[in-house]
Amino acid sequence: MNLDINKNSLKNFQVIKSFKLPEKDTSPVTSLSFDDHGQYLLAAYANNNMQLFDSVSCRFLNTIASKKYGCHAAQFTHSQAECIYSSTMKSFDIRLLNMETNQYLRYFIGHGALVSDLEMSPLHDVFLSASYDESVRLWDLRASKAQAIIPSLVPTCIAYDPSGLVFAVGNPENSEIGLYNVKMLQGGPFLVIKVNTQFAGKWNKLEFSNDGRYLLVSSSAGKQLILDAFTGQQLFELVGTKPFPLREFMDTGSACFTPDGSFCLGSSYDGRVAVWDVGNSISGRPLNPFTYIEGAPNSSTRTIKFNPKYGMFVTSDENIDFYVYTNDD
Repeated sequence: MNLDINKNSLKNFQVIKSFKLPEKDTSPVTSLSFDDHGQYLLAAYANNNMQLFDSVSCRFLNTIASKKYGCHAAQFTHSQAECIYSSTMKSFDIRLLNMETNQYLRYFIGHGALVSDLEMSPLHDVFLSASYDESVRLWDLRASKAQAIIPSLVPTCIAYDPSGLVFAVGNPENSEIGLYNVKMLQGGPFLVIKVNTQFAGKWNKLEFSNDGRYLLVSSSAGKQLILDAFTGQQLFELVGTKPFPLREFMDTGSACFTPDGSFCLGSSYDGRVAVWDVGNSISGRPLNPFTYIEGAPNSSTRTIKFNPKYGMFVTSDENIDFYVYTNDD
């Protein structure tokens, strides 16, 4: 369903479906990915399985096992049938999998430590990887060797802007984000953004808004930042959520933009989802949510992702909860 995302419609989102693994298999979700069309959702779990859902009908479709190599940071390519994901056992290769035939199409070889994050270009068949081997690498889906290697500090957060021509590499420990032009990598970052040092070590995700205006610096620590994507200036500090306790498994932040970039959603340890209006607010001051969306009973909302094409979003930790617009009138 195509839906106008605004203050009123966001107040009417509710959980309509929840999925939980059998008790013996209970495991946290470590990554979420929607395909380009918004039809499918792919979730990677710390128990070395991935699950595929139909996000439009909110149905579970099947489990994709990766018991031999483990799995993390699973992302759709621009094909609904293919995904890339990082290995957590035996090697540090990135794998390109056809989910319909369950066959590997390519291994991307070269990282010397765990790959913590993968990001597909929004337009092209290339992707970025961030690893604990202190490098960010640029890959083409057609080649097993990296096209470029960018030295980085660890841990590293990465994100593409909507044009696919710029990407961000951030380090929470030294509070810096570098913006790179994909066609001029040898010159290093064209802009280095200094993030508020009070936020040092607390963020673990970067996300550009789809209109290219904003850069979200997200954490699970009960606070998010919105930066100007062109100048790096801090515009908003998003407050009003409770921090999540640290956990053993990798985390991918607790906030995301709506597809139009006007609103930001953030999950809270009290089980609610906060909603901030960043498009119509005065910058330069802490911003409180204008509403909260109730989560599912006995469910954690730790990781959050908005569908790029449909009026729905999901939250996850050990459960996956589907939220859609409900008309109460």
